[in-house]
Amino acid sequence: MNKRVLDLCTRLIEGKTIAKTETAREYQVSERTIQRDIEDLRAYFEDEMPFSGVSRTVLYDSANKTYRLEPPINAWLNNSEIFTVVKMLLDSRALAKAELEPIIKKLVQCVYPYKDRQVVDQLLKNETFYYVQPLHGQKLLDRIWALGKAVHARQVLKITYARHSDGKVVQRLVQPVGIMCSEYYFYLLTYYDPEDALVQSGEVEARRYPNTYRIDRLQSFTAVGRNFSVPYTNRFQEGEFRKRVQFMFNGELRTLKFWCASHAYEAIRDRLPTVKIVERQPDGYILTAETYGDGAEMFLRSQGDAVKKLERAKNS
Repeated sequence: MNKRVLDLCTRLIEGKTIAKTETAREYQVSERTIQRDIEDLRAYFEDEMPFSGVSRTVLYDSANKTYRLEPPINAWLNNSEIFTVVKMLLDSRALAKAELEPIIKKLVQCVYPYKDRQVVDQLLKNETFYYVQPLHGQKLLDRIWALGKAVHARQVLKITYARHSDGKVVQRLVQPVGIMCSEYYFYLLTYYDPEDALVQSGEVEARRYPNTYRIDRLQSFTAVGRNFSVPYTNRFQEGEFRKRVQFMFNGELRTLKFWCASHAYEAIRDRLPTVKIVERQPDGYILTAETYGDGAEMFLRSQGDAVKKLERAKNS
């Protein structure tokens, strides 16, 4: 490769784009020459795929009339990020071993140089070998992606679900609004669709509060052919929901008021991000926290003498 082609390759790797006319003017060559350079680079990245394990291609963006590399190499994680992400995946225990191991292998293959890859391999070998997958043992990646696309498209879904409480299989019409991972499981977050039988009978309100369904317990889900809409100001926000839910318990939004010892505040604050200090005391704090359902209350009671004076009030 000549210097011009190397320069163009570096731009693409860094995530920059190449405009043919401007680039030809910059190097004082014809646009046809730049086009040949781009074709050479496209062939280079395609030939590299068997060795790198990553499929990259030089794409043309007709809207901007530029070329870009997809994905750019600078989108890779660095070594410390790779190691941390793998540790988080292992500790979450949310994926079946058959799906987790290929992900880990792909991530570790990105560690460079090779001596660092050997270090990461050694650090992870024992933990990967003794990994305990969730009891359901199901492959979920394709299911999670399909549900994610349904959330994005705001498609009303008909789901068949095996309830955890009694094992009964039920069917629901739902409006999917998010996906979360919590306490070893992936969950689909939904509201009841107005045409669901429970809403039609008056047993529940369509958008009273979000419902959660463990994705591994979904026996089937299909789009019914219509979409739902939510005003922007009322849109569901997974981040705000996550702050207010513990152990994925459903229920009304309520406010808890309690005392916690000083030494327990940090752990409680990390578990309940909506915590607010009402009063500082010599030995602790009076706190409030917004939460859905009973999960937060169960957590607080598990803290023993570090938490007292638990009160609960339903939000208006």
